[in-house]
Amino acid sequence: MIDKRKLIESGVHFGHQKSKWNPKMKPYIWGHKNNVHLIDVFKTAEELERASKFLESVVANGETILLVGTKKAAQNGITQIAKELNLPYVNNRWIGGTFSNFRQVKKSVANYLHFKDILEKSNEFNYTKKELNIIQKKFDRLAKNVGGIVNLSWPIGAVLVIDVKKEHVCVKEAVSMSIPIVALVDTNGDPSNIDYVIPANDDAPRSIELLLNYIAENIKKGQEVAKSKPKEELNDQDLLDSILAQDSEDEEDENSKKSKGKTVPSKGPKKSVKPKFFKKPKTDEDLEAPKDNIKKAKTESVESAEPSQAE
Repeated sequence: MIDKRKLIESGVHFGHQKSKWNPKMKPYIWGHKNNVHLIDVFKTAEELERASKFLESVVANGETILLVGTKKAAQNGITQIAKELNLPYVNNRWIGGTFSNFRQVKKSVANYLHFKDILEKSNEFNYTKKELNIIQKKFDRLAKNVGGIVNLSWPIGAVLVIDVKKEHVCVKEAVSMSIPIVALVDTNGDPSNIDYVIPANDDAPRSIELLLNYIAENIKKGQEVAKSKPKEELNDQDLLDSILAQDSEDEEDENSKKSKGKTVPSKGPKKSVKPKFFKKPKTDEDLEAPKDNIKKAKTESVESAEPSQAE
């Protein structure tokens, strides 16, 4: 567990003003001084240990962790640790749909790699200076936004967020996609949707770097465990599922082959059923027909009455 003195020296215990606090952070607040809330350092150490062990287990299972910190105080620390551990990161702006609509975001990543390839092999292509300048500007813009998520692979085991209030869109997408969230939450943040809450000062660079370095040490341990494991390792349940899936595919292939040789007997054309109360549109002939029928009925009735009178 991390030393509490280092937490106090780095200013991890400093929160926001009392008027800006979130009541849901009350269990993590020790007290206040000069109208500024103070975070309980003992709870910070406990939650940091629990969160770092979880991230270690995620990496040991071969899953990726996405680091997110777009505020100025966190950009340098996030970038440095992500490059050391070879993890995907977001340090400039969160692209909406990175979790929920990754197919579209992947197109921007493809454009980034395409422009990077053009600039590296510019001597082989006959591009003018103006065209190269335009490509360079597009490349720089994409590098800020999607340069850190080039190696992002699914499934994502967890996401590490700094400042929940600023990265609220990232938190919403992670919750909708059921991705575990580990976050540094200050006294003005909402910890309700966070799986592993680390109560700490998320505005001071020293505080953020101290916590990230401690988390990075545990992630390195998880990466070493993952390297020691064989690449193709299946559990008993995974092996059973793969066998059942293969058997079902074989059965479908056999059924399709049998159905090709058989001829399905036809039941014949269906009889057309007319509605009971079907009425044809009236024409001039239809209007005159009832009159003729009435005349015929009268003559027949007269003819039938005459022989009866003669009798």
